[in-house]
Amino acid sequence: MRSYDVPQIANNGKSNEKHEEKRNGRSFRYAQTLKQFIPFRPPPKNKEVLPTRYAGLFSTVSVSWMTSLMWKAYKKKIGDEDLWSLPREESAKINADRLERLWQEERALAKKAGRSPKLWKAVWRFSRTRLLAAQVLAMLIDFVFFLGQVLYLQKILEYINSPGIDYAYATYLFVGKVFITSLLTIIFFNALYILGIHNGSRLAGALQALVYKKTLTLKTGGENLAAQVINFSTNDMERIFEACISCVFLVEVPCIFMMNFCYCVYAYGPWAAAGFGMYLAFYPTMALIARAQSTIREHTIRETDRRVGLMSEILNSIRLIKMYAWEEPFAKKIAGIRKCEMQKHRAGALLSSITNTLTPSVGILATIATLLCFTLTGEAVTSSEAFTIFTLFISMGFTVSLLPYVIRCLAEARISVSRMETLLKLPEHKQTAAGKDIAGTAIEIKDAIFSWDEVNIDDEQEGPEKLKHVRKRTTSTGEKDMSEDEMESPPFSGTYRKDQRESFTISISGSIAGSIASSVGATISDYRRKHAKLSVSLYRISLTIPHGKLVGVCGSIGSGKSSLISAICGDMRINRGNIFVNGKIALVTQQAWIYSGTLRDNLLLGAPYEEARYKEAVRVCCLQSDLEMLPAGDLTEIGDKGINLSGGQKQRVNLARAVYSNRDIYLLDDPLSAVDTKVAGAIFNNCIRGHLKGKTVLLVTHALHLLEQCDEIIVMDEGRVSEQGTHSQLLANRGDYFLMVGGISTKSSSPKDADQKPEDSATKGQTDQKGSSGEEGLGLDGKLTTEETKETGGVSSKVYKTFIKVCGGWCLVFSLTVAVFVFVLLRLQNMIWLQIWLDEGDGLKDERLFNMTEYNLTLSEEELKGSIVNNPMLWMYQTVYAASFALLVFVGIAKGVGITFSVLKGASNLHNAMFKSILRSPLTFFDVTPAGRILNRFSRDLDELDIRIPFYLEFVMQGVLSVLGQAILVCTIYAWFTIPLVIVAVLFIIIDIFLNAGVRELKRIDNMRKSPVIQHIGSSLAGLSVIRTFDQQELFTNRMYHYLDDHTVAQLIFRLSSRWYVFRTDMLSLAINAGVTSICVYTKGLVSTATAGLALATMSAVCDFFPYLMKMKSEFQSRFTAVERLVEYSYDLPSEASWENPGKDPPRDWPEFGKVELNKVCLRYRPDLPLVLHSIEAVFEPGQKIGVVGRTGAGKSSLISTLLRLVELESGSIIIDGVDVSTIGLHTLRSAISVIPQDPVLFQGSIRYNLDPFEEHNDTAVWEALEQSNLKKVVMQQEMGLQSAVATAGENFSVGERQLICLTRALLRKSKILLLDEATASVDLETDQMIQMTIRKAFVESTVITIAHRLNTITTYDKIMVLQEGRLVEFDSPDNLMKKGGSLFKEMMSAMGVFTVEQMRSLT
Repeated sequence: MRSYDVPQIANNGKSNEKHEEKRNGRSFRYAQTLKQFIPFRPPPKNKEVLPTRYAGLFSTVSVSWMTSLMWKAYKKKIGDEDLWSLPREESAKINADRLERLWQEERALAKKAGRSPKLWKAVWRFSRTRLLAAQVLAMLIDFVFFLGQVLYLQKILEYINSPGIDYAYATYLFVGKVFITSLLTIIFFNALYILGIHNGSRLAGALQALVYKKTLTLKTGGENLAAQVINFSTNDMERIFEACISCVFLVEVPCIFMMNFCYCVYAYGPWAAAGFGMYLAFYPTMALIARAQSTIREHTIRETDRRVGLMSEILNSIRLIKMYAWEEPFAKKIAGIRKCEMQKHRAGALLSSITNTLTPSVGILATIATLLCFTLTGEAVTSSEAFTIFTLFISMGFTVSLLPYVIRCLAEARISVSRMETLLKLPEHKQTAAGKDIAGTAIEIKDAIFSWDEVNIDDEQEGPEKLKHVRKRTTSTGEKDMSEDEMESPPFSGTYRKDQRESFTISISGSIAGSIASSVGATISDYRRKHAKLSVSLYRISLTIPHGKLVGVCGSIGSGKSSLISAICGDMRINRGNIFVNGKIALVTQQAWIYSGTLRDNLLLGAPYEEARYKEAVRVCCLQSDLEMLPAGDLTEIGDKGINLSGGQKQRVNLARAVYSNRDIYLLDDPLSAVDTKVAGAIFNNCIRGHLKGKTVLLVTHALHLLEQCDEIIVMDEGRVSEQGTHSQLLANRGDYFLMVGGISTKSSSPKDADQKPEDSATKGQTDQKGSSGEEGLGLDGKLTTEETKETGGVSSKVYKTFIKVCGGWCLVFSLTVAVFVFVLLRLQNMIWLQIWLDEGDGLKDERLFNMTEYNLTLSEEELKGSIVNNPMLWMYQTVYAASFALLVFVGIAKGVGITFSVLKGASNLHNAMFKSILRSPLTFFDVTPAGRILNRFSRDLDELDIRIPFYLEFVMQGVLSVLGQAILVCTIYAWFTIPLVIVAVLFIIIDIFLNAGVRELKRIDNMRKSPVIQHIGSSLAGLSVIRTFDQQELFTNRMYHYLDDHTVAQLIFRLSSRWYVFRTDMLSLAINAGVTSICVYTKGLVSTATAGLALATMSAVCDFFPYLMKMKSEFQSRFTAVERLVEYSYDLPSEASWENPGKDPPRDWPEFGKVELNKVCLRYRPDLPLVLHSIEAVFEPGQKIGVVGRTGAGKSSLISTLLRLVELESGSIIIDGVDVSTIGLHTLRSAISVIPQDPVLFQGSIRYNLDPFEEHNDTAVWEALEQSNLKKVVMQQEMGLQSAVATAGENFSVGERQLICLTRALLRKSKILLLDEATASVDLETDQMIQMTIRKAFVESTVITIAHRLNTITTYDKIMVLQEGRLVEFDSPDNLMKKGGSLFKEMMSAMGVFTVEQMRSLT
């Protein structure tokens, strides 16, 4: 029924369509809406589209168009494919465009008025037509409700109290009470909710799309921002949706209050106002509680943002965490944040319990106050008057009970909108490149100063205090952030021009002190000036790059090479000077960005497919044999972040993307570091110097032998351009470049045969099936990501039992049920006591009955009972009536606190169990499970359990027992009412069991369809600079529209299914109401007026409340699927081996020597996949240095995985110092081995935390390790030293600095075994030599196993292991391999121009 294609939406930007829309758009929209007032309409021709807009009046109000889907859900369940597609007017693009236009108009109006723009004003204009229509419906509901619950009820009681029988009048009362007022109330109420659901659906989709579009324009992304945007899209959208539905009640409640107040004072005198005084006191009390809840919610959101952000960081770095055995430190960190979050939740839960108790009790309190005022002043009150007042207050209680909920929804929505407003006001990135050549210059920078800027919405709201000690990315000089005085300086002036030849020019003048402006010279708001923390990274940059030149950029780590690339892309703030970029840019980032999709999708990145150009890009980037080895070729699915590709493959896809784009300027940030020497040479000659000849290429590289072949070289040092010129010129200058090269020409190490066809040399290796270097998890069809599982049918008893267990067990559940039961009994006792009190009258009823018999008198019921104010026991009735309320409130609050705190305890336990289960899952689980799917559990599903389920559970438990008790009470009064009540009850049960299945299944689909939205947000923000540079914002925005529309239609149908269900329960409630009313009217005289009033008041309240209760019960069951999903990830995920294995684990000082034996090691990643390692046999003696080499995908990194048991062996064994590693705990193994990974990863926290999360070493040892790794100077220059903050993913450190921090970790561990996985790929040659020297000194007695990136680093090793297609083909000393004819190692050395042992030794 639904289309999976991205909807093709017409471009509203065309002028003729705009005019047409102005002439006909609005009238057509309302014309289509007005057609829904036609009672019956034929079904729409397009069966694929949601039929809401084409249904008739009866079908719309009763949601009958959904009946077939609901029956299908009951009969054979429904799946993702059974849903309709979204109508055009409901789509995210249409609504986002409209909201964006309104926001821009609001900004213009605010600027004109000299005020800050408010997003809520744009939201109001976006929704006001539907909100005003909903308000009209709410007013009609008020009128009909007042007519039925007040006027008709009083007339019925007066009729019962009067002598004589008039069946015609009784029929008039029956029809008026039931079919006019009750039926109209049901119809109007359902229409009101349906209108609110559609409004919320449109607004939620528009806001999510608007926020996403804004994030694509921000200068920087990162996981902090991603976590906040994910929170917008999950938790905040739920609040906004609820606010859209409930906001109309904010006006409706005062209206119903005033109507009832005026009538009661007019009909019963001024003392009737006493009860309304209780309601007036209730309003400000609830307002204060709502305000407190709003404040608590604001703090809770920040903690949730922190937790989701850290969780995202953990998932993206799970491989490294497992390598280091760091699960426990991160578990403690998450637990600390969660503890703070739960404290806020408990405070909010306490306030909710008070609200949930006072809300249903205020009607009773109002009745007590009114009757006490009547009786204490001696005013007589009849049974009909008393029960009319009681019914009025109880009925008002249900309506007024919505007020706290509405206030809370609006307060939470206000917070959400305010956070989005903060994001939308942030300054935007401005593209600095486009157009054609001007005067032969491609890039020109004049005396420019650049700084980094970090985006954090919470920091924007709180001010600079949180950023005080955060180290922004700087150069190795450690330049401090700009002072607050400098930040307060007047903004500099600047212009942003676009000339006639479509070149963009930035011309900015000013000083550092006046550097508070965006990169395009626009003056930033005072707010931003005061709250931005700038840190300068590039100083006084002046350079000119002619068009068509190949320019190499080199320098030590942290010298500003990557920052220079970012500055040219426009990702940095320019504080002074000019930058001119003439041409379209293609960017290849240092760390390749790959998103979830096919390999072809990643390479094309939205560009149209041209076969010849595509094949050429694949050829020159040496990807041909890789595509041949993939199961589905270039249509093979690639996991998020390229988890099933090697580092070299990812970087070559990254490069091929740039080559295919056919741009003017290519910014290549060290793309050759991840590939071996021979492949690097082939790419350099065939791609960079060949295919890109005539293009402007800026190549950042650490390979000095490539620099001499560049037209010009730029040398960076401490954020400055220290030298610029040709290779020969710089050597002659004897400056920094001369010192870096060592004064020796690199021609001897130039790849002599690198210009041969890549398929003949560079890419002969097979593709390794590995999470980081191959096809892990790929099936024969190239599919990697598994489909998200969805349960069917009712939530299993196992889930409920697990939930009860984590919440405290059966004893606690029994105790809370008893507490709820006592609360319900107290409410019933209050009503029964009122009936007893009224029936007692003045206490002389028996005497009057005797006189009536004795003297043949005729007395009315009121005359028979007498006035209650004359009863000598009046004080007792008053006291019991008032005291019962105090006890009711006490028990209610105790009951509420017990339920909510128990559920929160269960939520905490489930979170901890789920987090532990995630950490214990093997890497293969993460390879086939998108991070967004996991984050959906930790954000949206957990929010359901933290916030929604405690409220729903308490409400449903209390409501079910209350309705049951009141039904029994009425059956006690009218015994013959039991039969129709049982019949209707059976119908209710049938609807609940059978027809409720659709609501539950639709909620599951709703949950599933949210995961792609979350995944897309995280992936997009990770590749923000790439998306912008290739001008693909529209592509990714359209994908976001597609994912939003998919989720919106699921959410819309789920919420409308709830109304479908409620409407039918409303009809059954109407039947009950009709039954009770007919019995009371047509059996007049069988019971007293007070008793009849009690029955009518009770069932009237039940009939008003019961459909809402059934709706809440249905929503509780559907939302409980979130618990089902949490339980799945808590207890049903696959688990790797135990972390510790007491009794089998070796001593703490193991391994003592570091001897490693590989005995016929075979490895495969899944049973249905081929082997990736074939019978590897080797012995590494203690202290030996082993180099592992091979073509890309030969199985090198898979060998590392086996040593750390990241993947269990298929067969064979690995013995370390006589211990079979398969028999010991994973933490015992992994903590005994030091690893320096291929991709350096840092985490949020301090530098010290990143080095020693277990705090096993003192500061002295840490400083010594930093000195050995040549990082001591960098750390000492930070304001807080070791406690200086590390940003998300270490974004405030260069890649080289991150790698040195990884080296420092290894130095601190002092393990007997050290693994290096191409660890020096991202550092310059000088730093590489320092690292190698440090390793030789610090690990002289350790066994070192190195996957070599630069062959010269392993020429002095004891042995070289050469792998090919997962097989060990050579294992000997470097000297012997160089002497061996046909040696693969010798062939690799020949690619470097090294042919003899002597030449090889001269490399070191």
